[in-house]
Amino acid sequence: MRIAIAVAIGLALIALLGLEAQAVSRDLDTPRDLHRVDFVGSAACTRCHAEHAASFERTFHRTMTREATRDTVFAPFAGETLTYGGFEARMTTEAGPEGARFVVTLSRGEHVVDRAIVGRTVGSHRDQQLLVREDDRWVRLPVAWDIEEARWIHMNEAFLTPDPPGLDDDHVALAEYARHVVTWNDNCVFCHNVGPRPGLDPASGRFTTEVAELGVACEACHGPGADHVQANTSPMRRYALHAGGLHDRSDPSIVSPARLSPERSADVCGRCHGQRITDDVSRFLTHGDPFVPGEDLALYSAPLFVDTTIRGEEVFAARFWDDGTARLTAYEFQGYTQSRCATEGALTCTDCHGMHEGDPRGQIRPSVAGDAMCTRCHDALARDGERLEHVSISPSLEDEHARVACVDCHMPRVVYGLREAHRSHRIDIPRPGARTSDRLDACALCHLDGGHQPDRAAAAPIDDLFAGDPIQRVIVASALGREDVAFTSRERLTFLLESMRDDRYPGVRSVAFASLRANVDRAIGTTEFSPTASSRVRDAEVVRLADALSLTVPSPDLHASLRARASERAIEIGE
Repeated sequence: MRIAIAVAIGLALIALLGLEAQAVSRDLDTPRDLHRVDFVGSAACTRCHAEHAASFERTFHRTMTREATRDTVFAPFAGETLTYGGFEARMTTEAGPEGARFVVTLSRGEHVVDRAIVGRTVGSHRDQQLLVREDDRWVRLPVAWDIEEARWIHMNEAFLTPDPPGLDDDHVALAEYARHVVTWNDNCVFCHNVGPRPGLDPASGRFTTEVAELGVACEACHGPGADHVQANTSPMRRYALHAGGLHDRSDPSIVSPARLSPERSADVCGRCHGQRITDDVSRFLTHGDPFVPGEDLALYSAPLFVDTTIRGEEVFAARFWDDGTARLTAYEFQGYTQSRCATEGALTCTDCHGMHEGDPRGQIRPSVAGDAMCTRCHDALARDGERLEHVSISPSLEDEHARVACVDCHMPRVVYGLREAHRSHRIDIPRPGARTSDRLDACALCHLDGGHQPDRAAAAPIDDLFAGDPIQRVIVASALGREDVAFTSRERLTFLLESMRDDRYPGVRSVAFASLRANVDRAIGTTEFSPTASSRVRDAEVVRLADALSLTVPSPDLHASLRARASERAIEIGE
């Protein structure tokens, strides 16, 4: 009797499971409009996807924007000061009703100009920027904490803008000091959070900004998850998905970028990694970006390019090399769309980058580390003989120097962002000695002496360190920090010292000093250099550095004729 009951119960369960599987199958065939679905927050995802949550926990995306607490603020706030142009910013901690409060006090002489309490932070990789609440909006302060170097910087060092008037007299105007103060509500909020809604009232100009979650969390890439969570609260549904063989089916209640076409998958990344323009800015500022992962990004906005116009004017040209390649970070999507690997192949962002794997600095998939990201398609070039012939490098030279990677030639470091030169995401073919653009090609970035050029009468690429525009100068300064560049140590150090002393842009001077340290960090010991200091202070610091390195201080006239030709055009990074 008991056996019969057990069999009957078993058959009933099987029948019930079969009915549930049919219901789930129909549900999987039913499209959903995710615009009408609510966000639930990453904590709701963690309950079922603990492994994915743990892997994403390691990323810098997750910690992009956070409330300011002792656990999230990296700077000591223990009385440190940062002096710039006659202003002194002092960072302190005080007790507040809900724990530690982080205070930035700005003074000029004995006069307190401002006192700000940090409420939120933006960034957790290179720099941590600080937000303070001012009435209806959040405002970014002009000082930030350099995480890697453990020091305070003024934002003028991070962006490519020249020294402000009055720097050498220690009397910079307050408007110049606060040049990089921006509003978070109509700017940073869009890409550094989930479900941003600026809530701008066109009539009053006031914000009622809301986000579904601070930082870049699950639903930024997978779409709003309320329907998905609700549907899967049923254990029968979850069992039917797996036992019924339905787990490989696409689930319309959530977006899996891995199941999207290469174009739609790239759109998920391009929403933030490709600055864009829209015909209806007011809609974005009031209601937020309507794009939902899985959609065509072009339905709502278009990526900026060199020839993009506003009222007939090409106002974004300075952000691109004259061949249309992006010069700045946050334009990776543009480079991708210009690459034959994407336009003629099936490449997408997640072929190389994994949001749940790899080193958080770049999130390169371990399975495609090194040349594998290229040779998995260009398999013939994986063989050393064909590879060396392809790059025209002799085996002896290959032994003497660091191995030249595919990306060194096809994705050179010609993009500027946050005091670093980054790889271009426009995958193209270098043409040695045939420079047709203001952009340095991959060969020139290693052969800065011009040794790769058939025409030795042509200007050497190193000239761009002095005669180029700010991005050309910073790209060359960065290249001089790499050991495979064709210059002796003494030559490159002299070039860098001259750039540190004479360049008018603190961002260029900062990168030059970083390259100097990369070459001789032990030799200079504790000798300091202040990229945002006056020319008088920099002169003295360069003399001390030259002495520590047993070098002759470069003459101010050494490259004066080249510096006289330098372009000082403003580089509007698009903060």
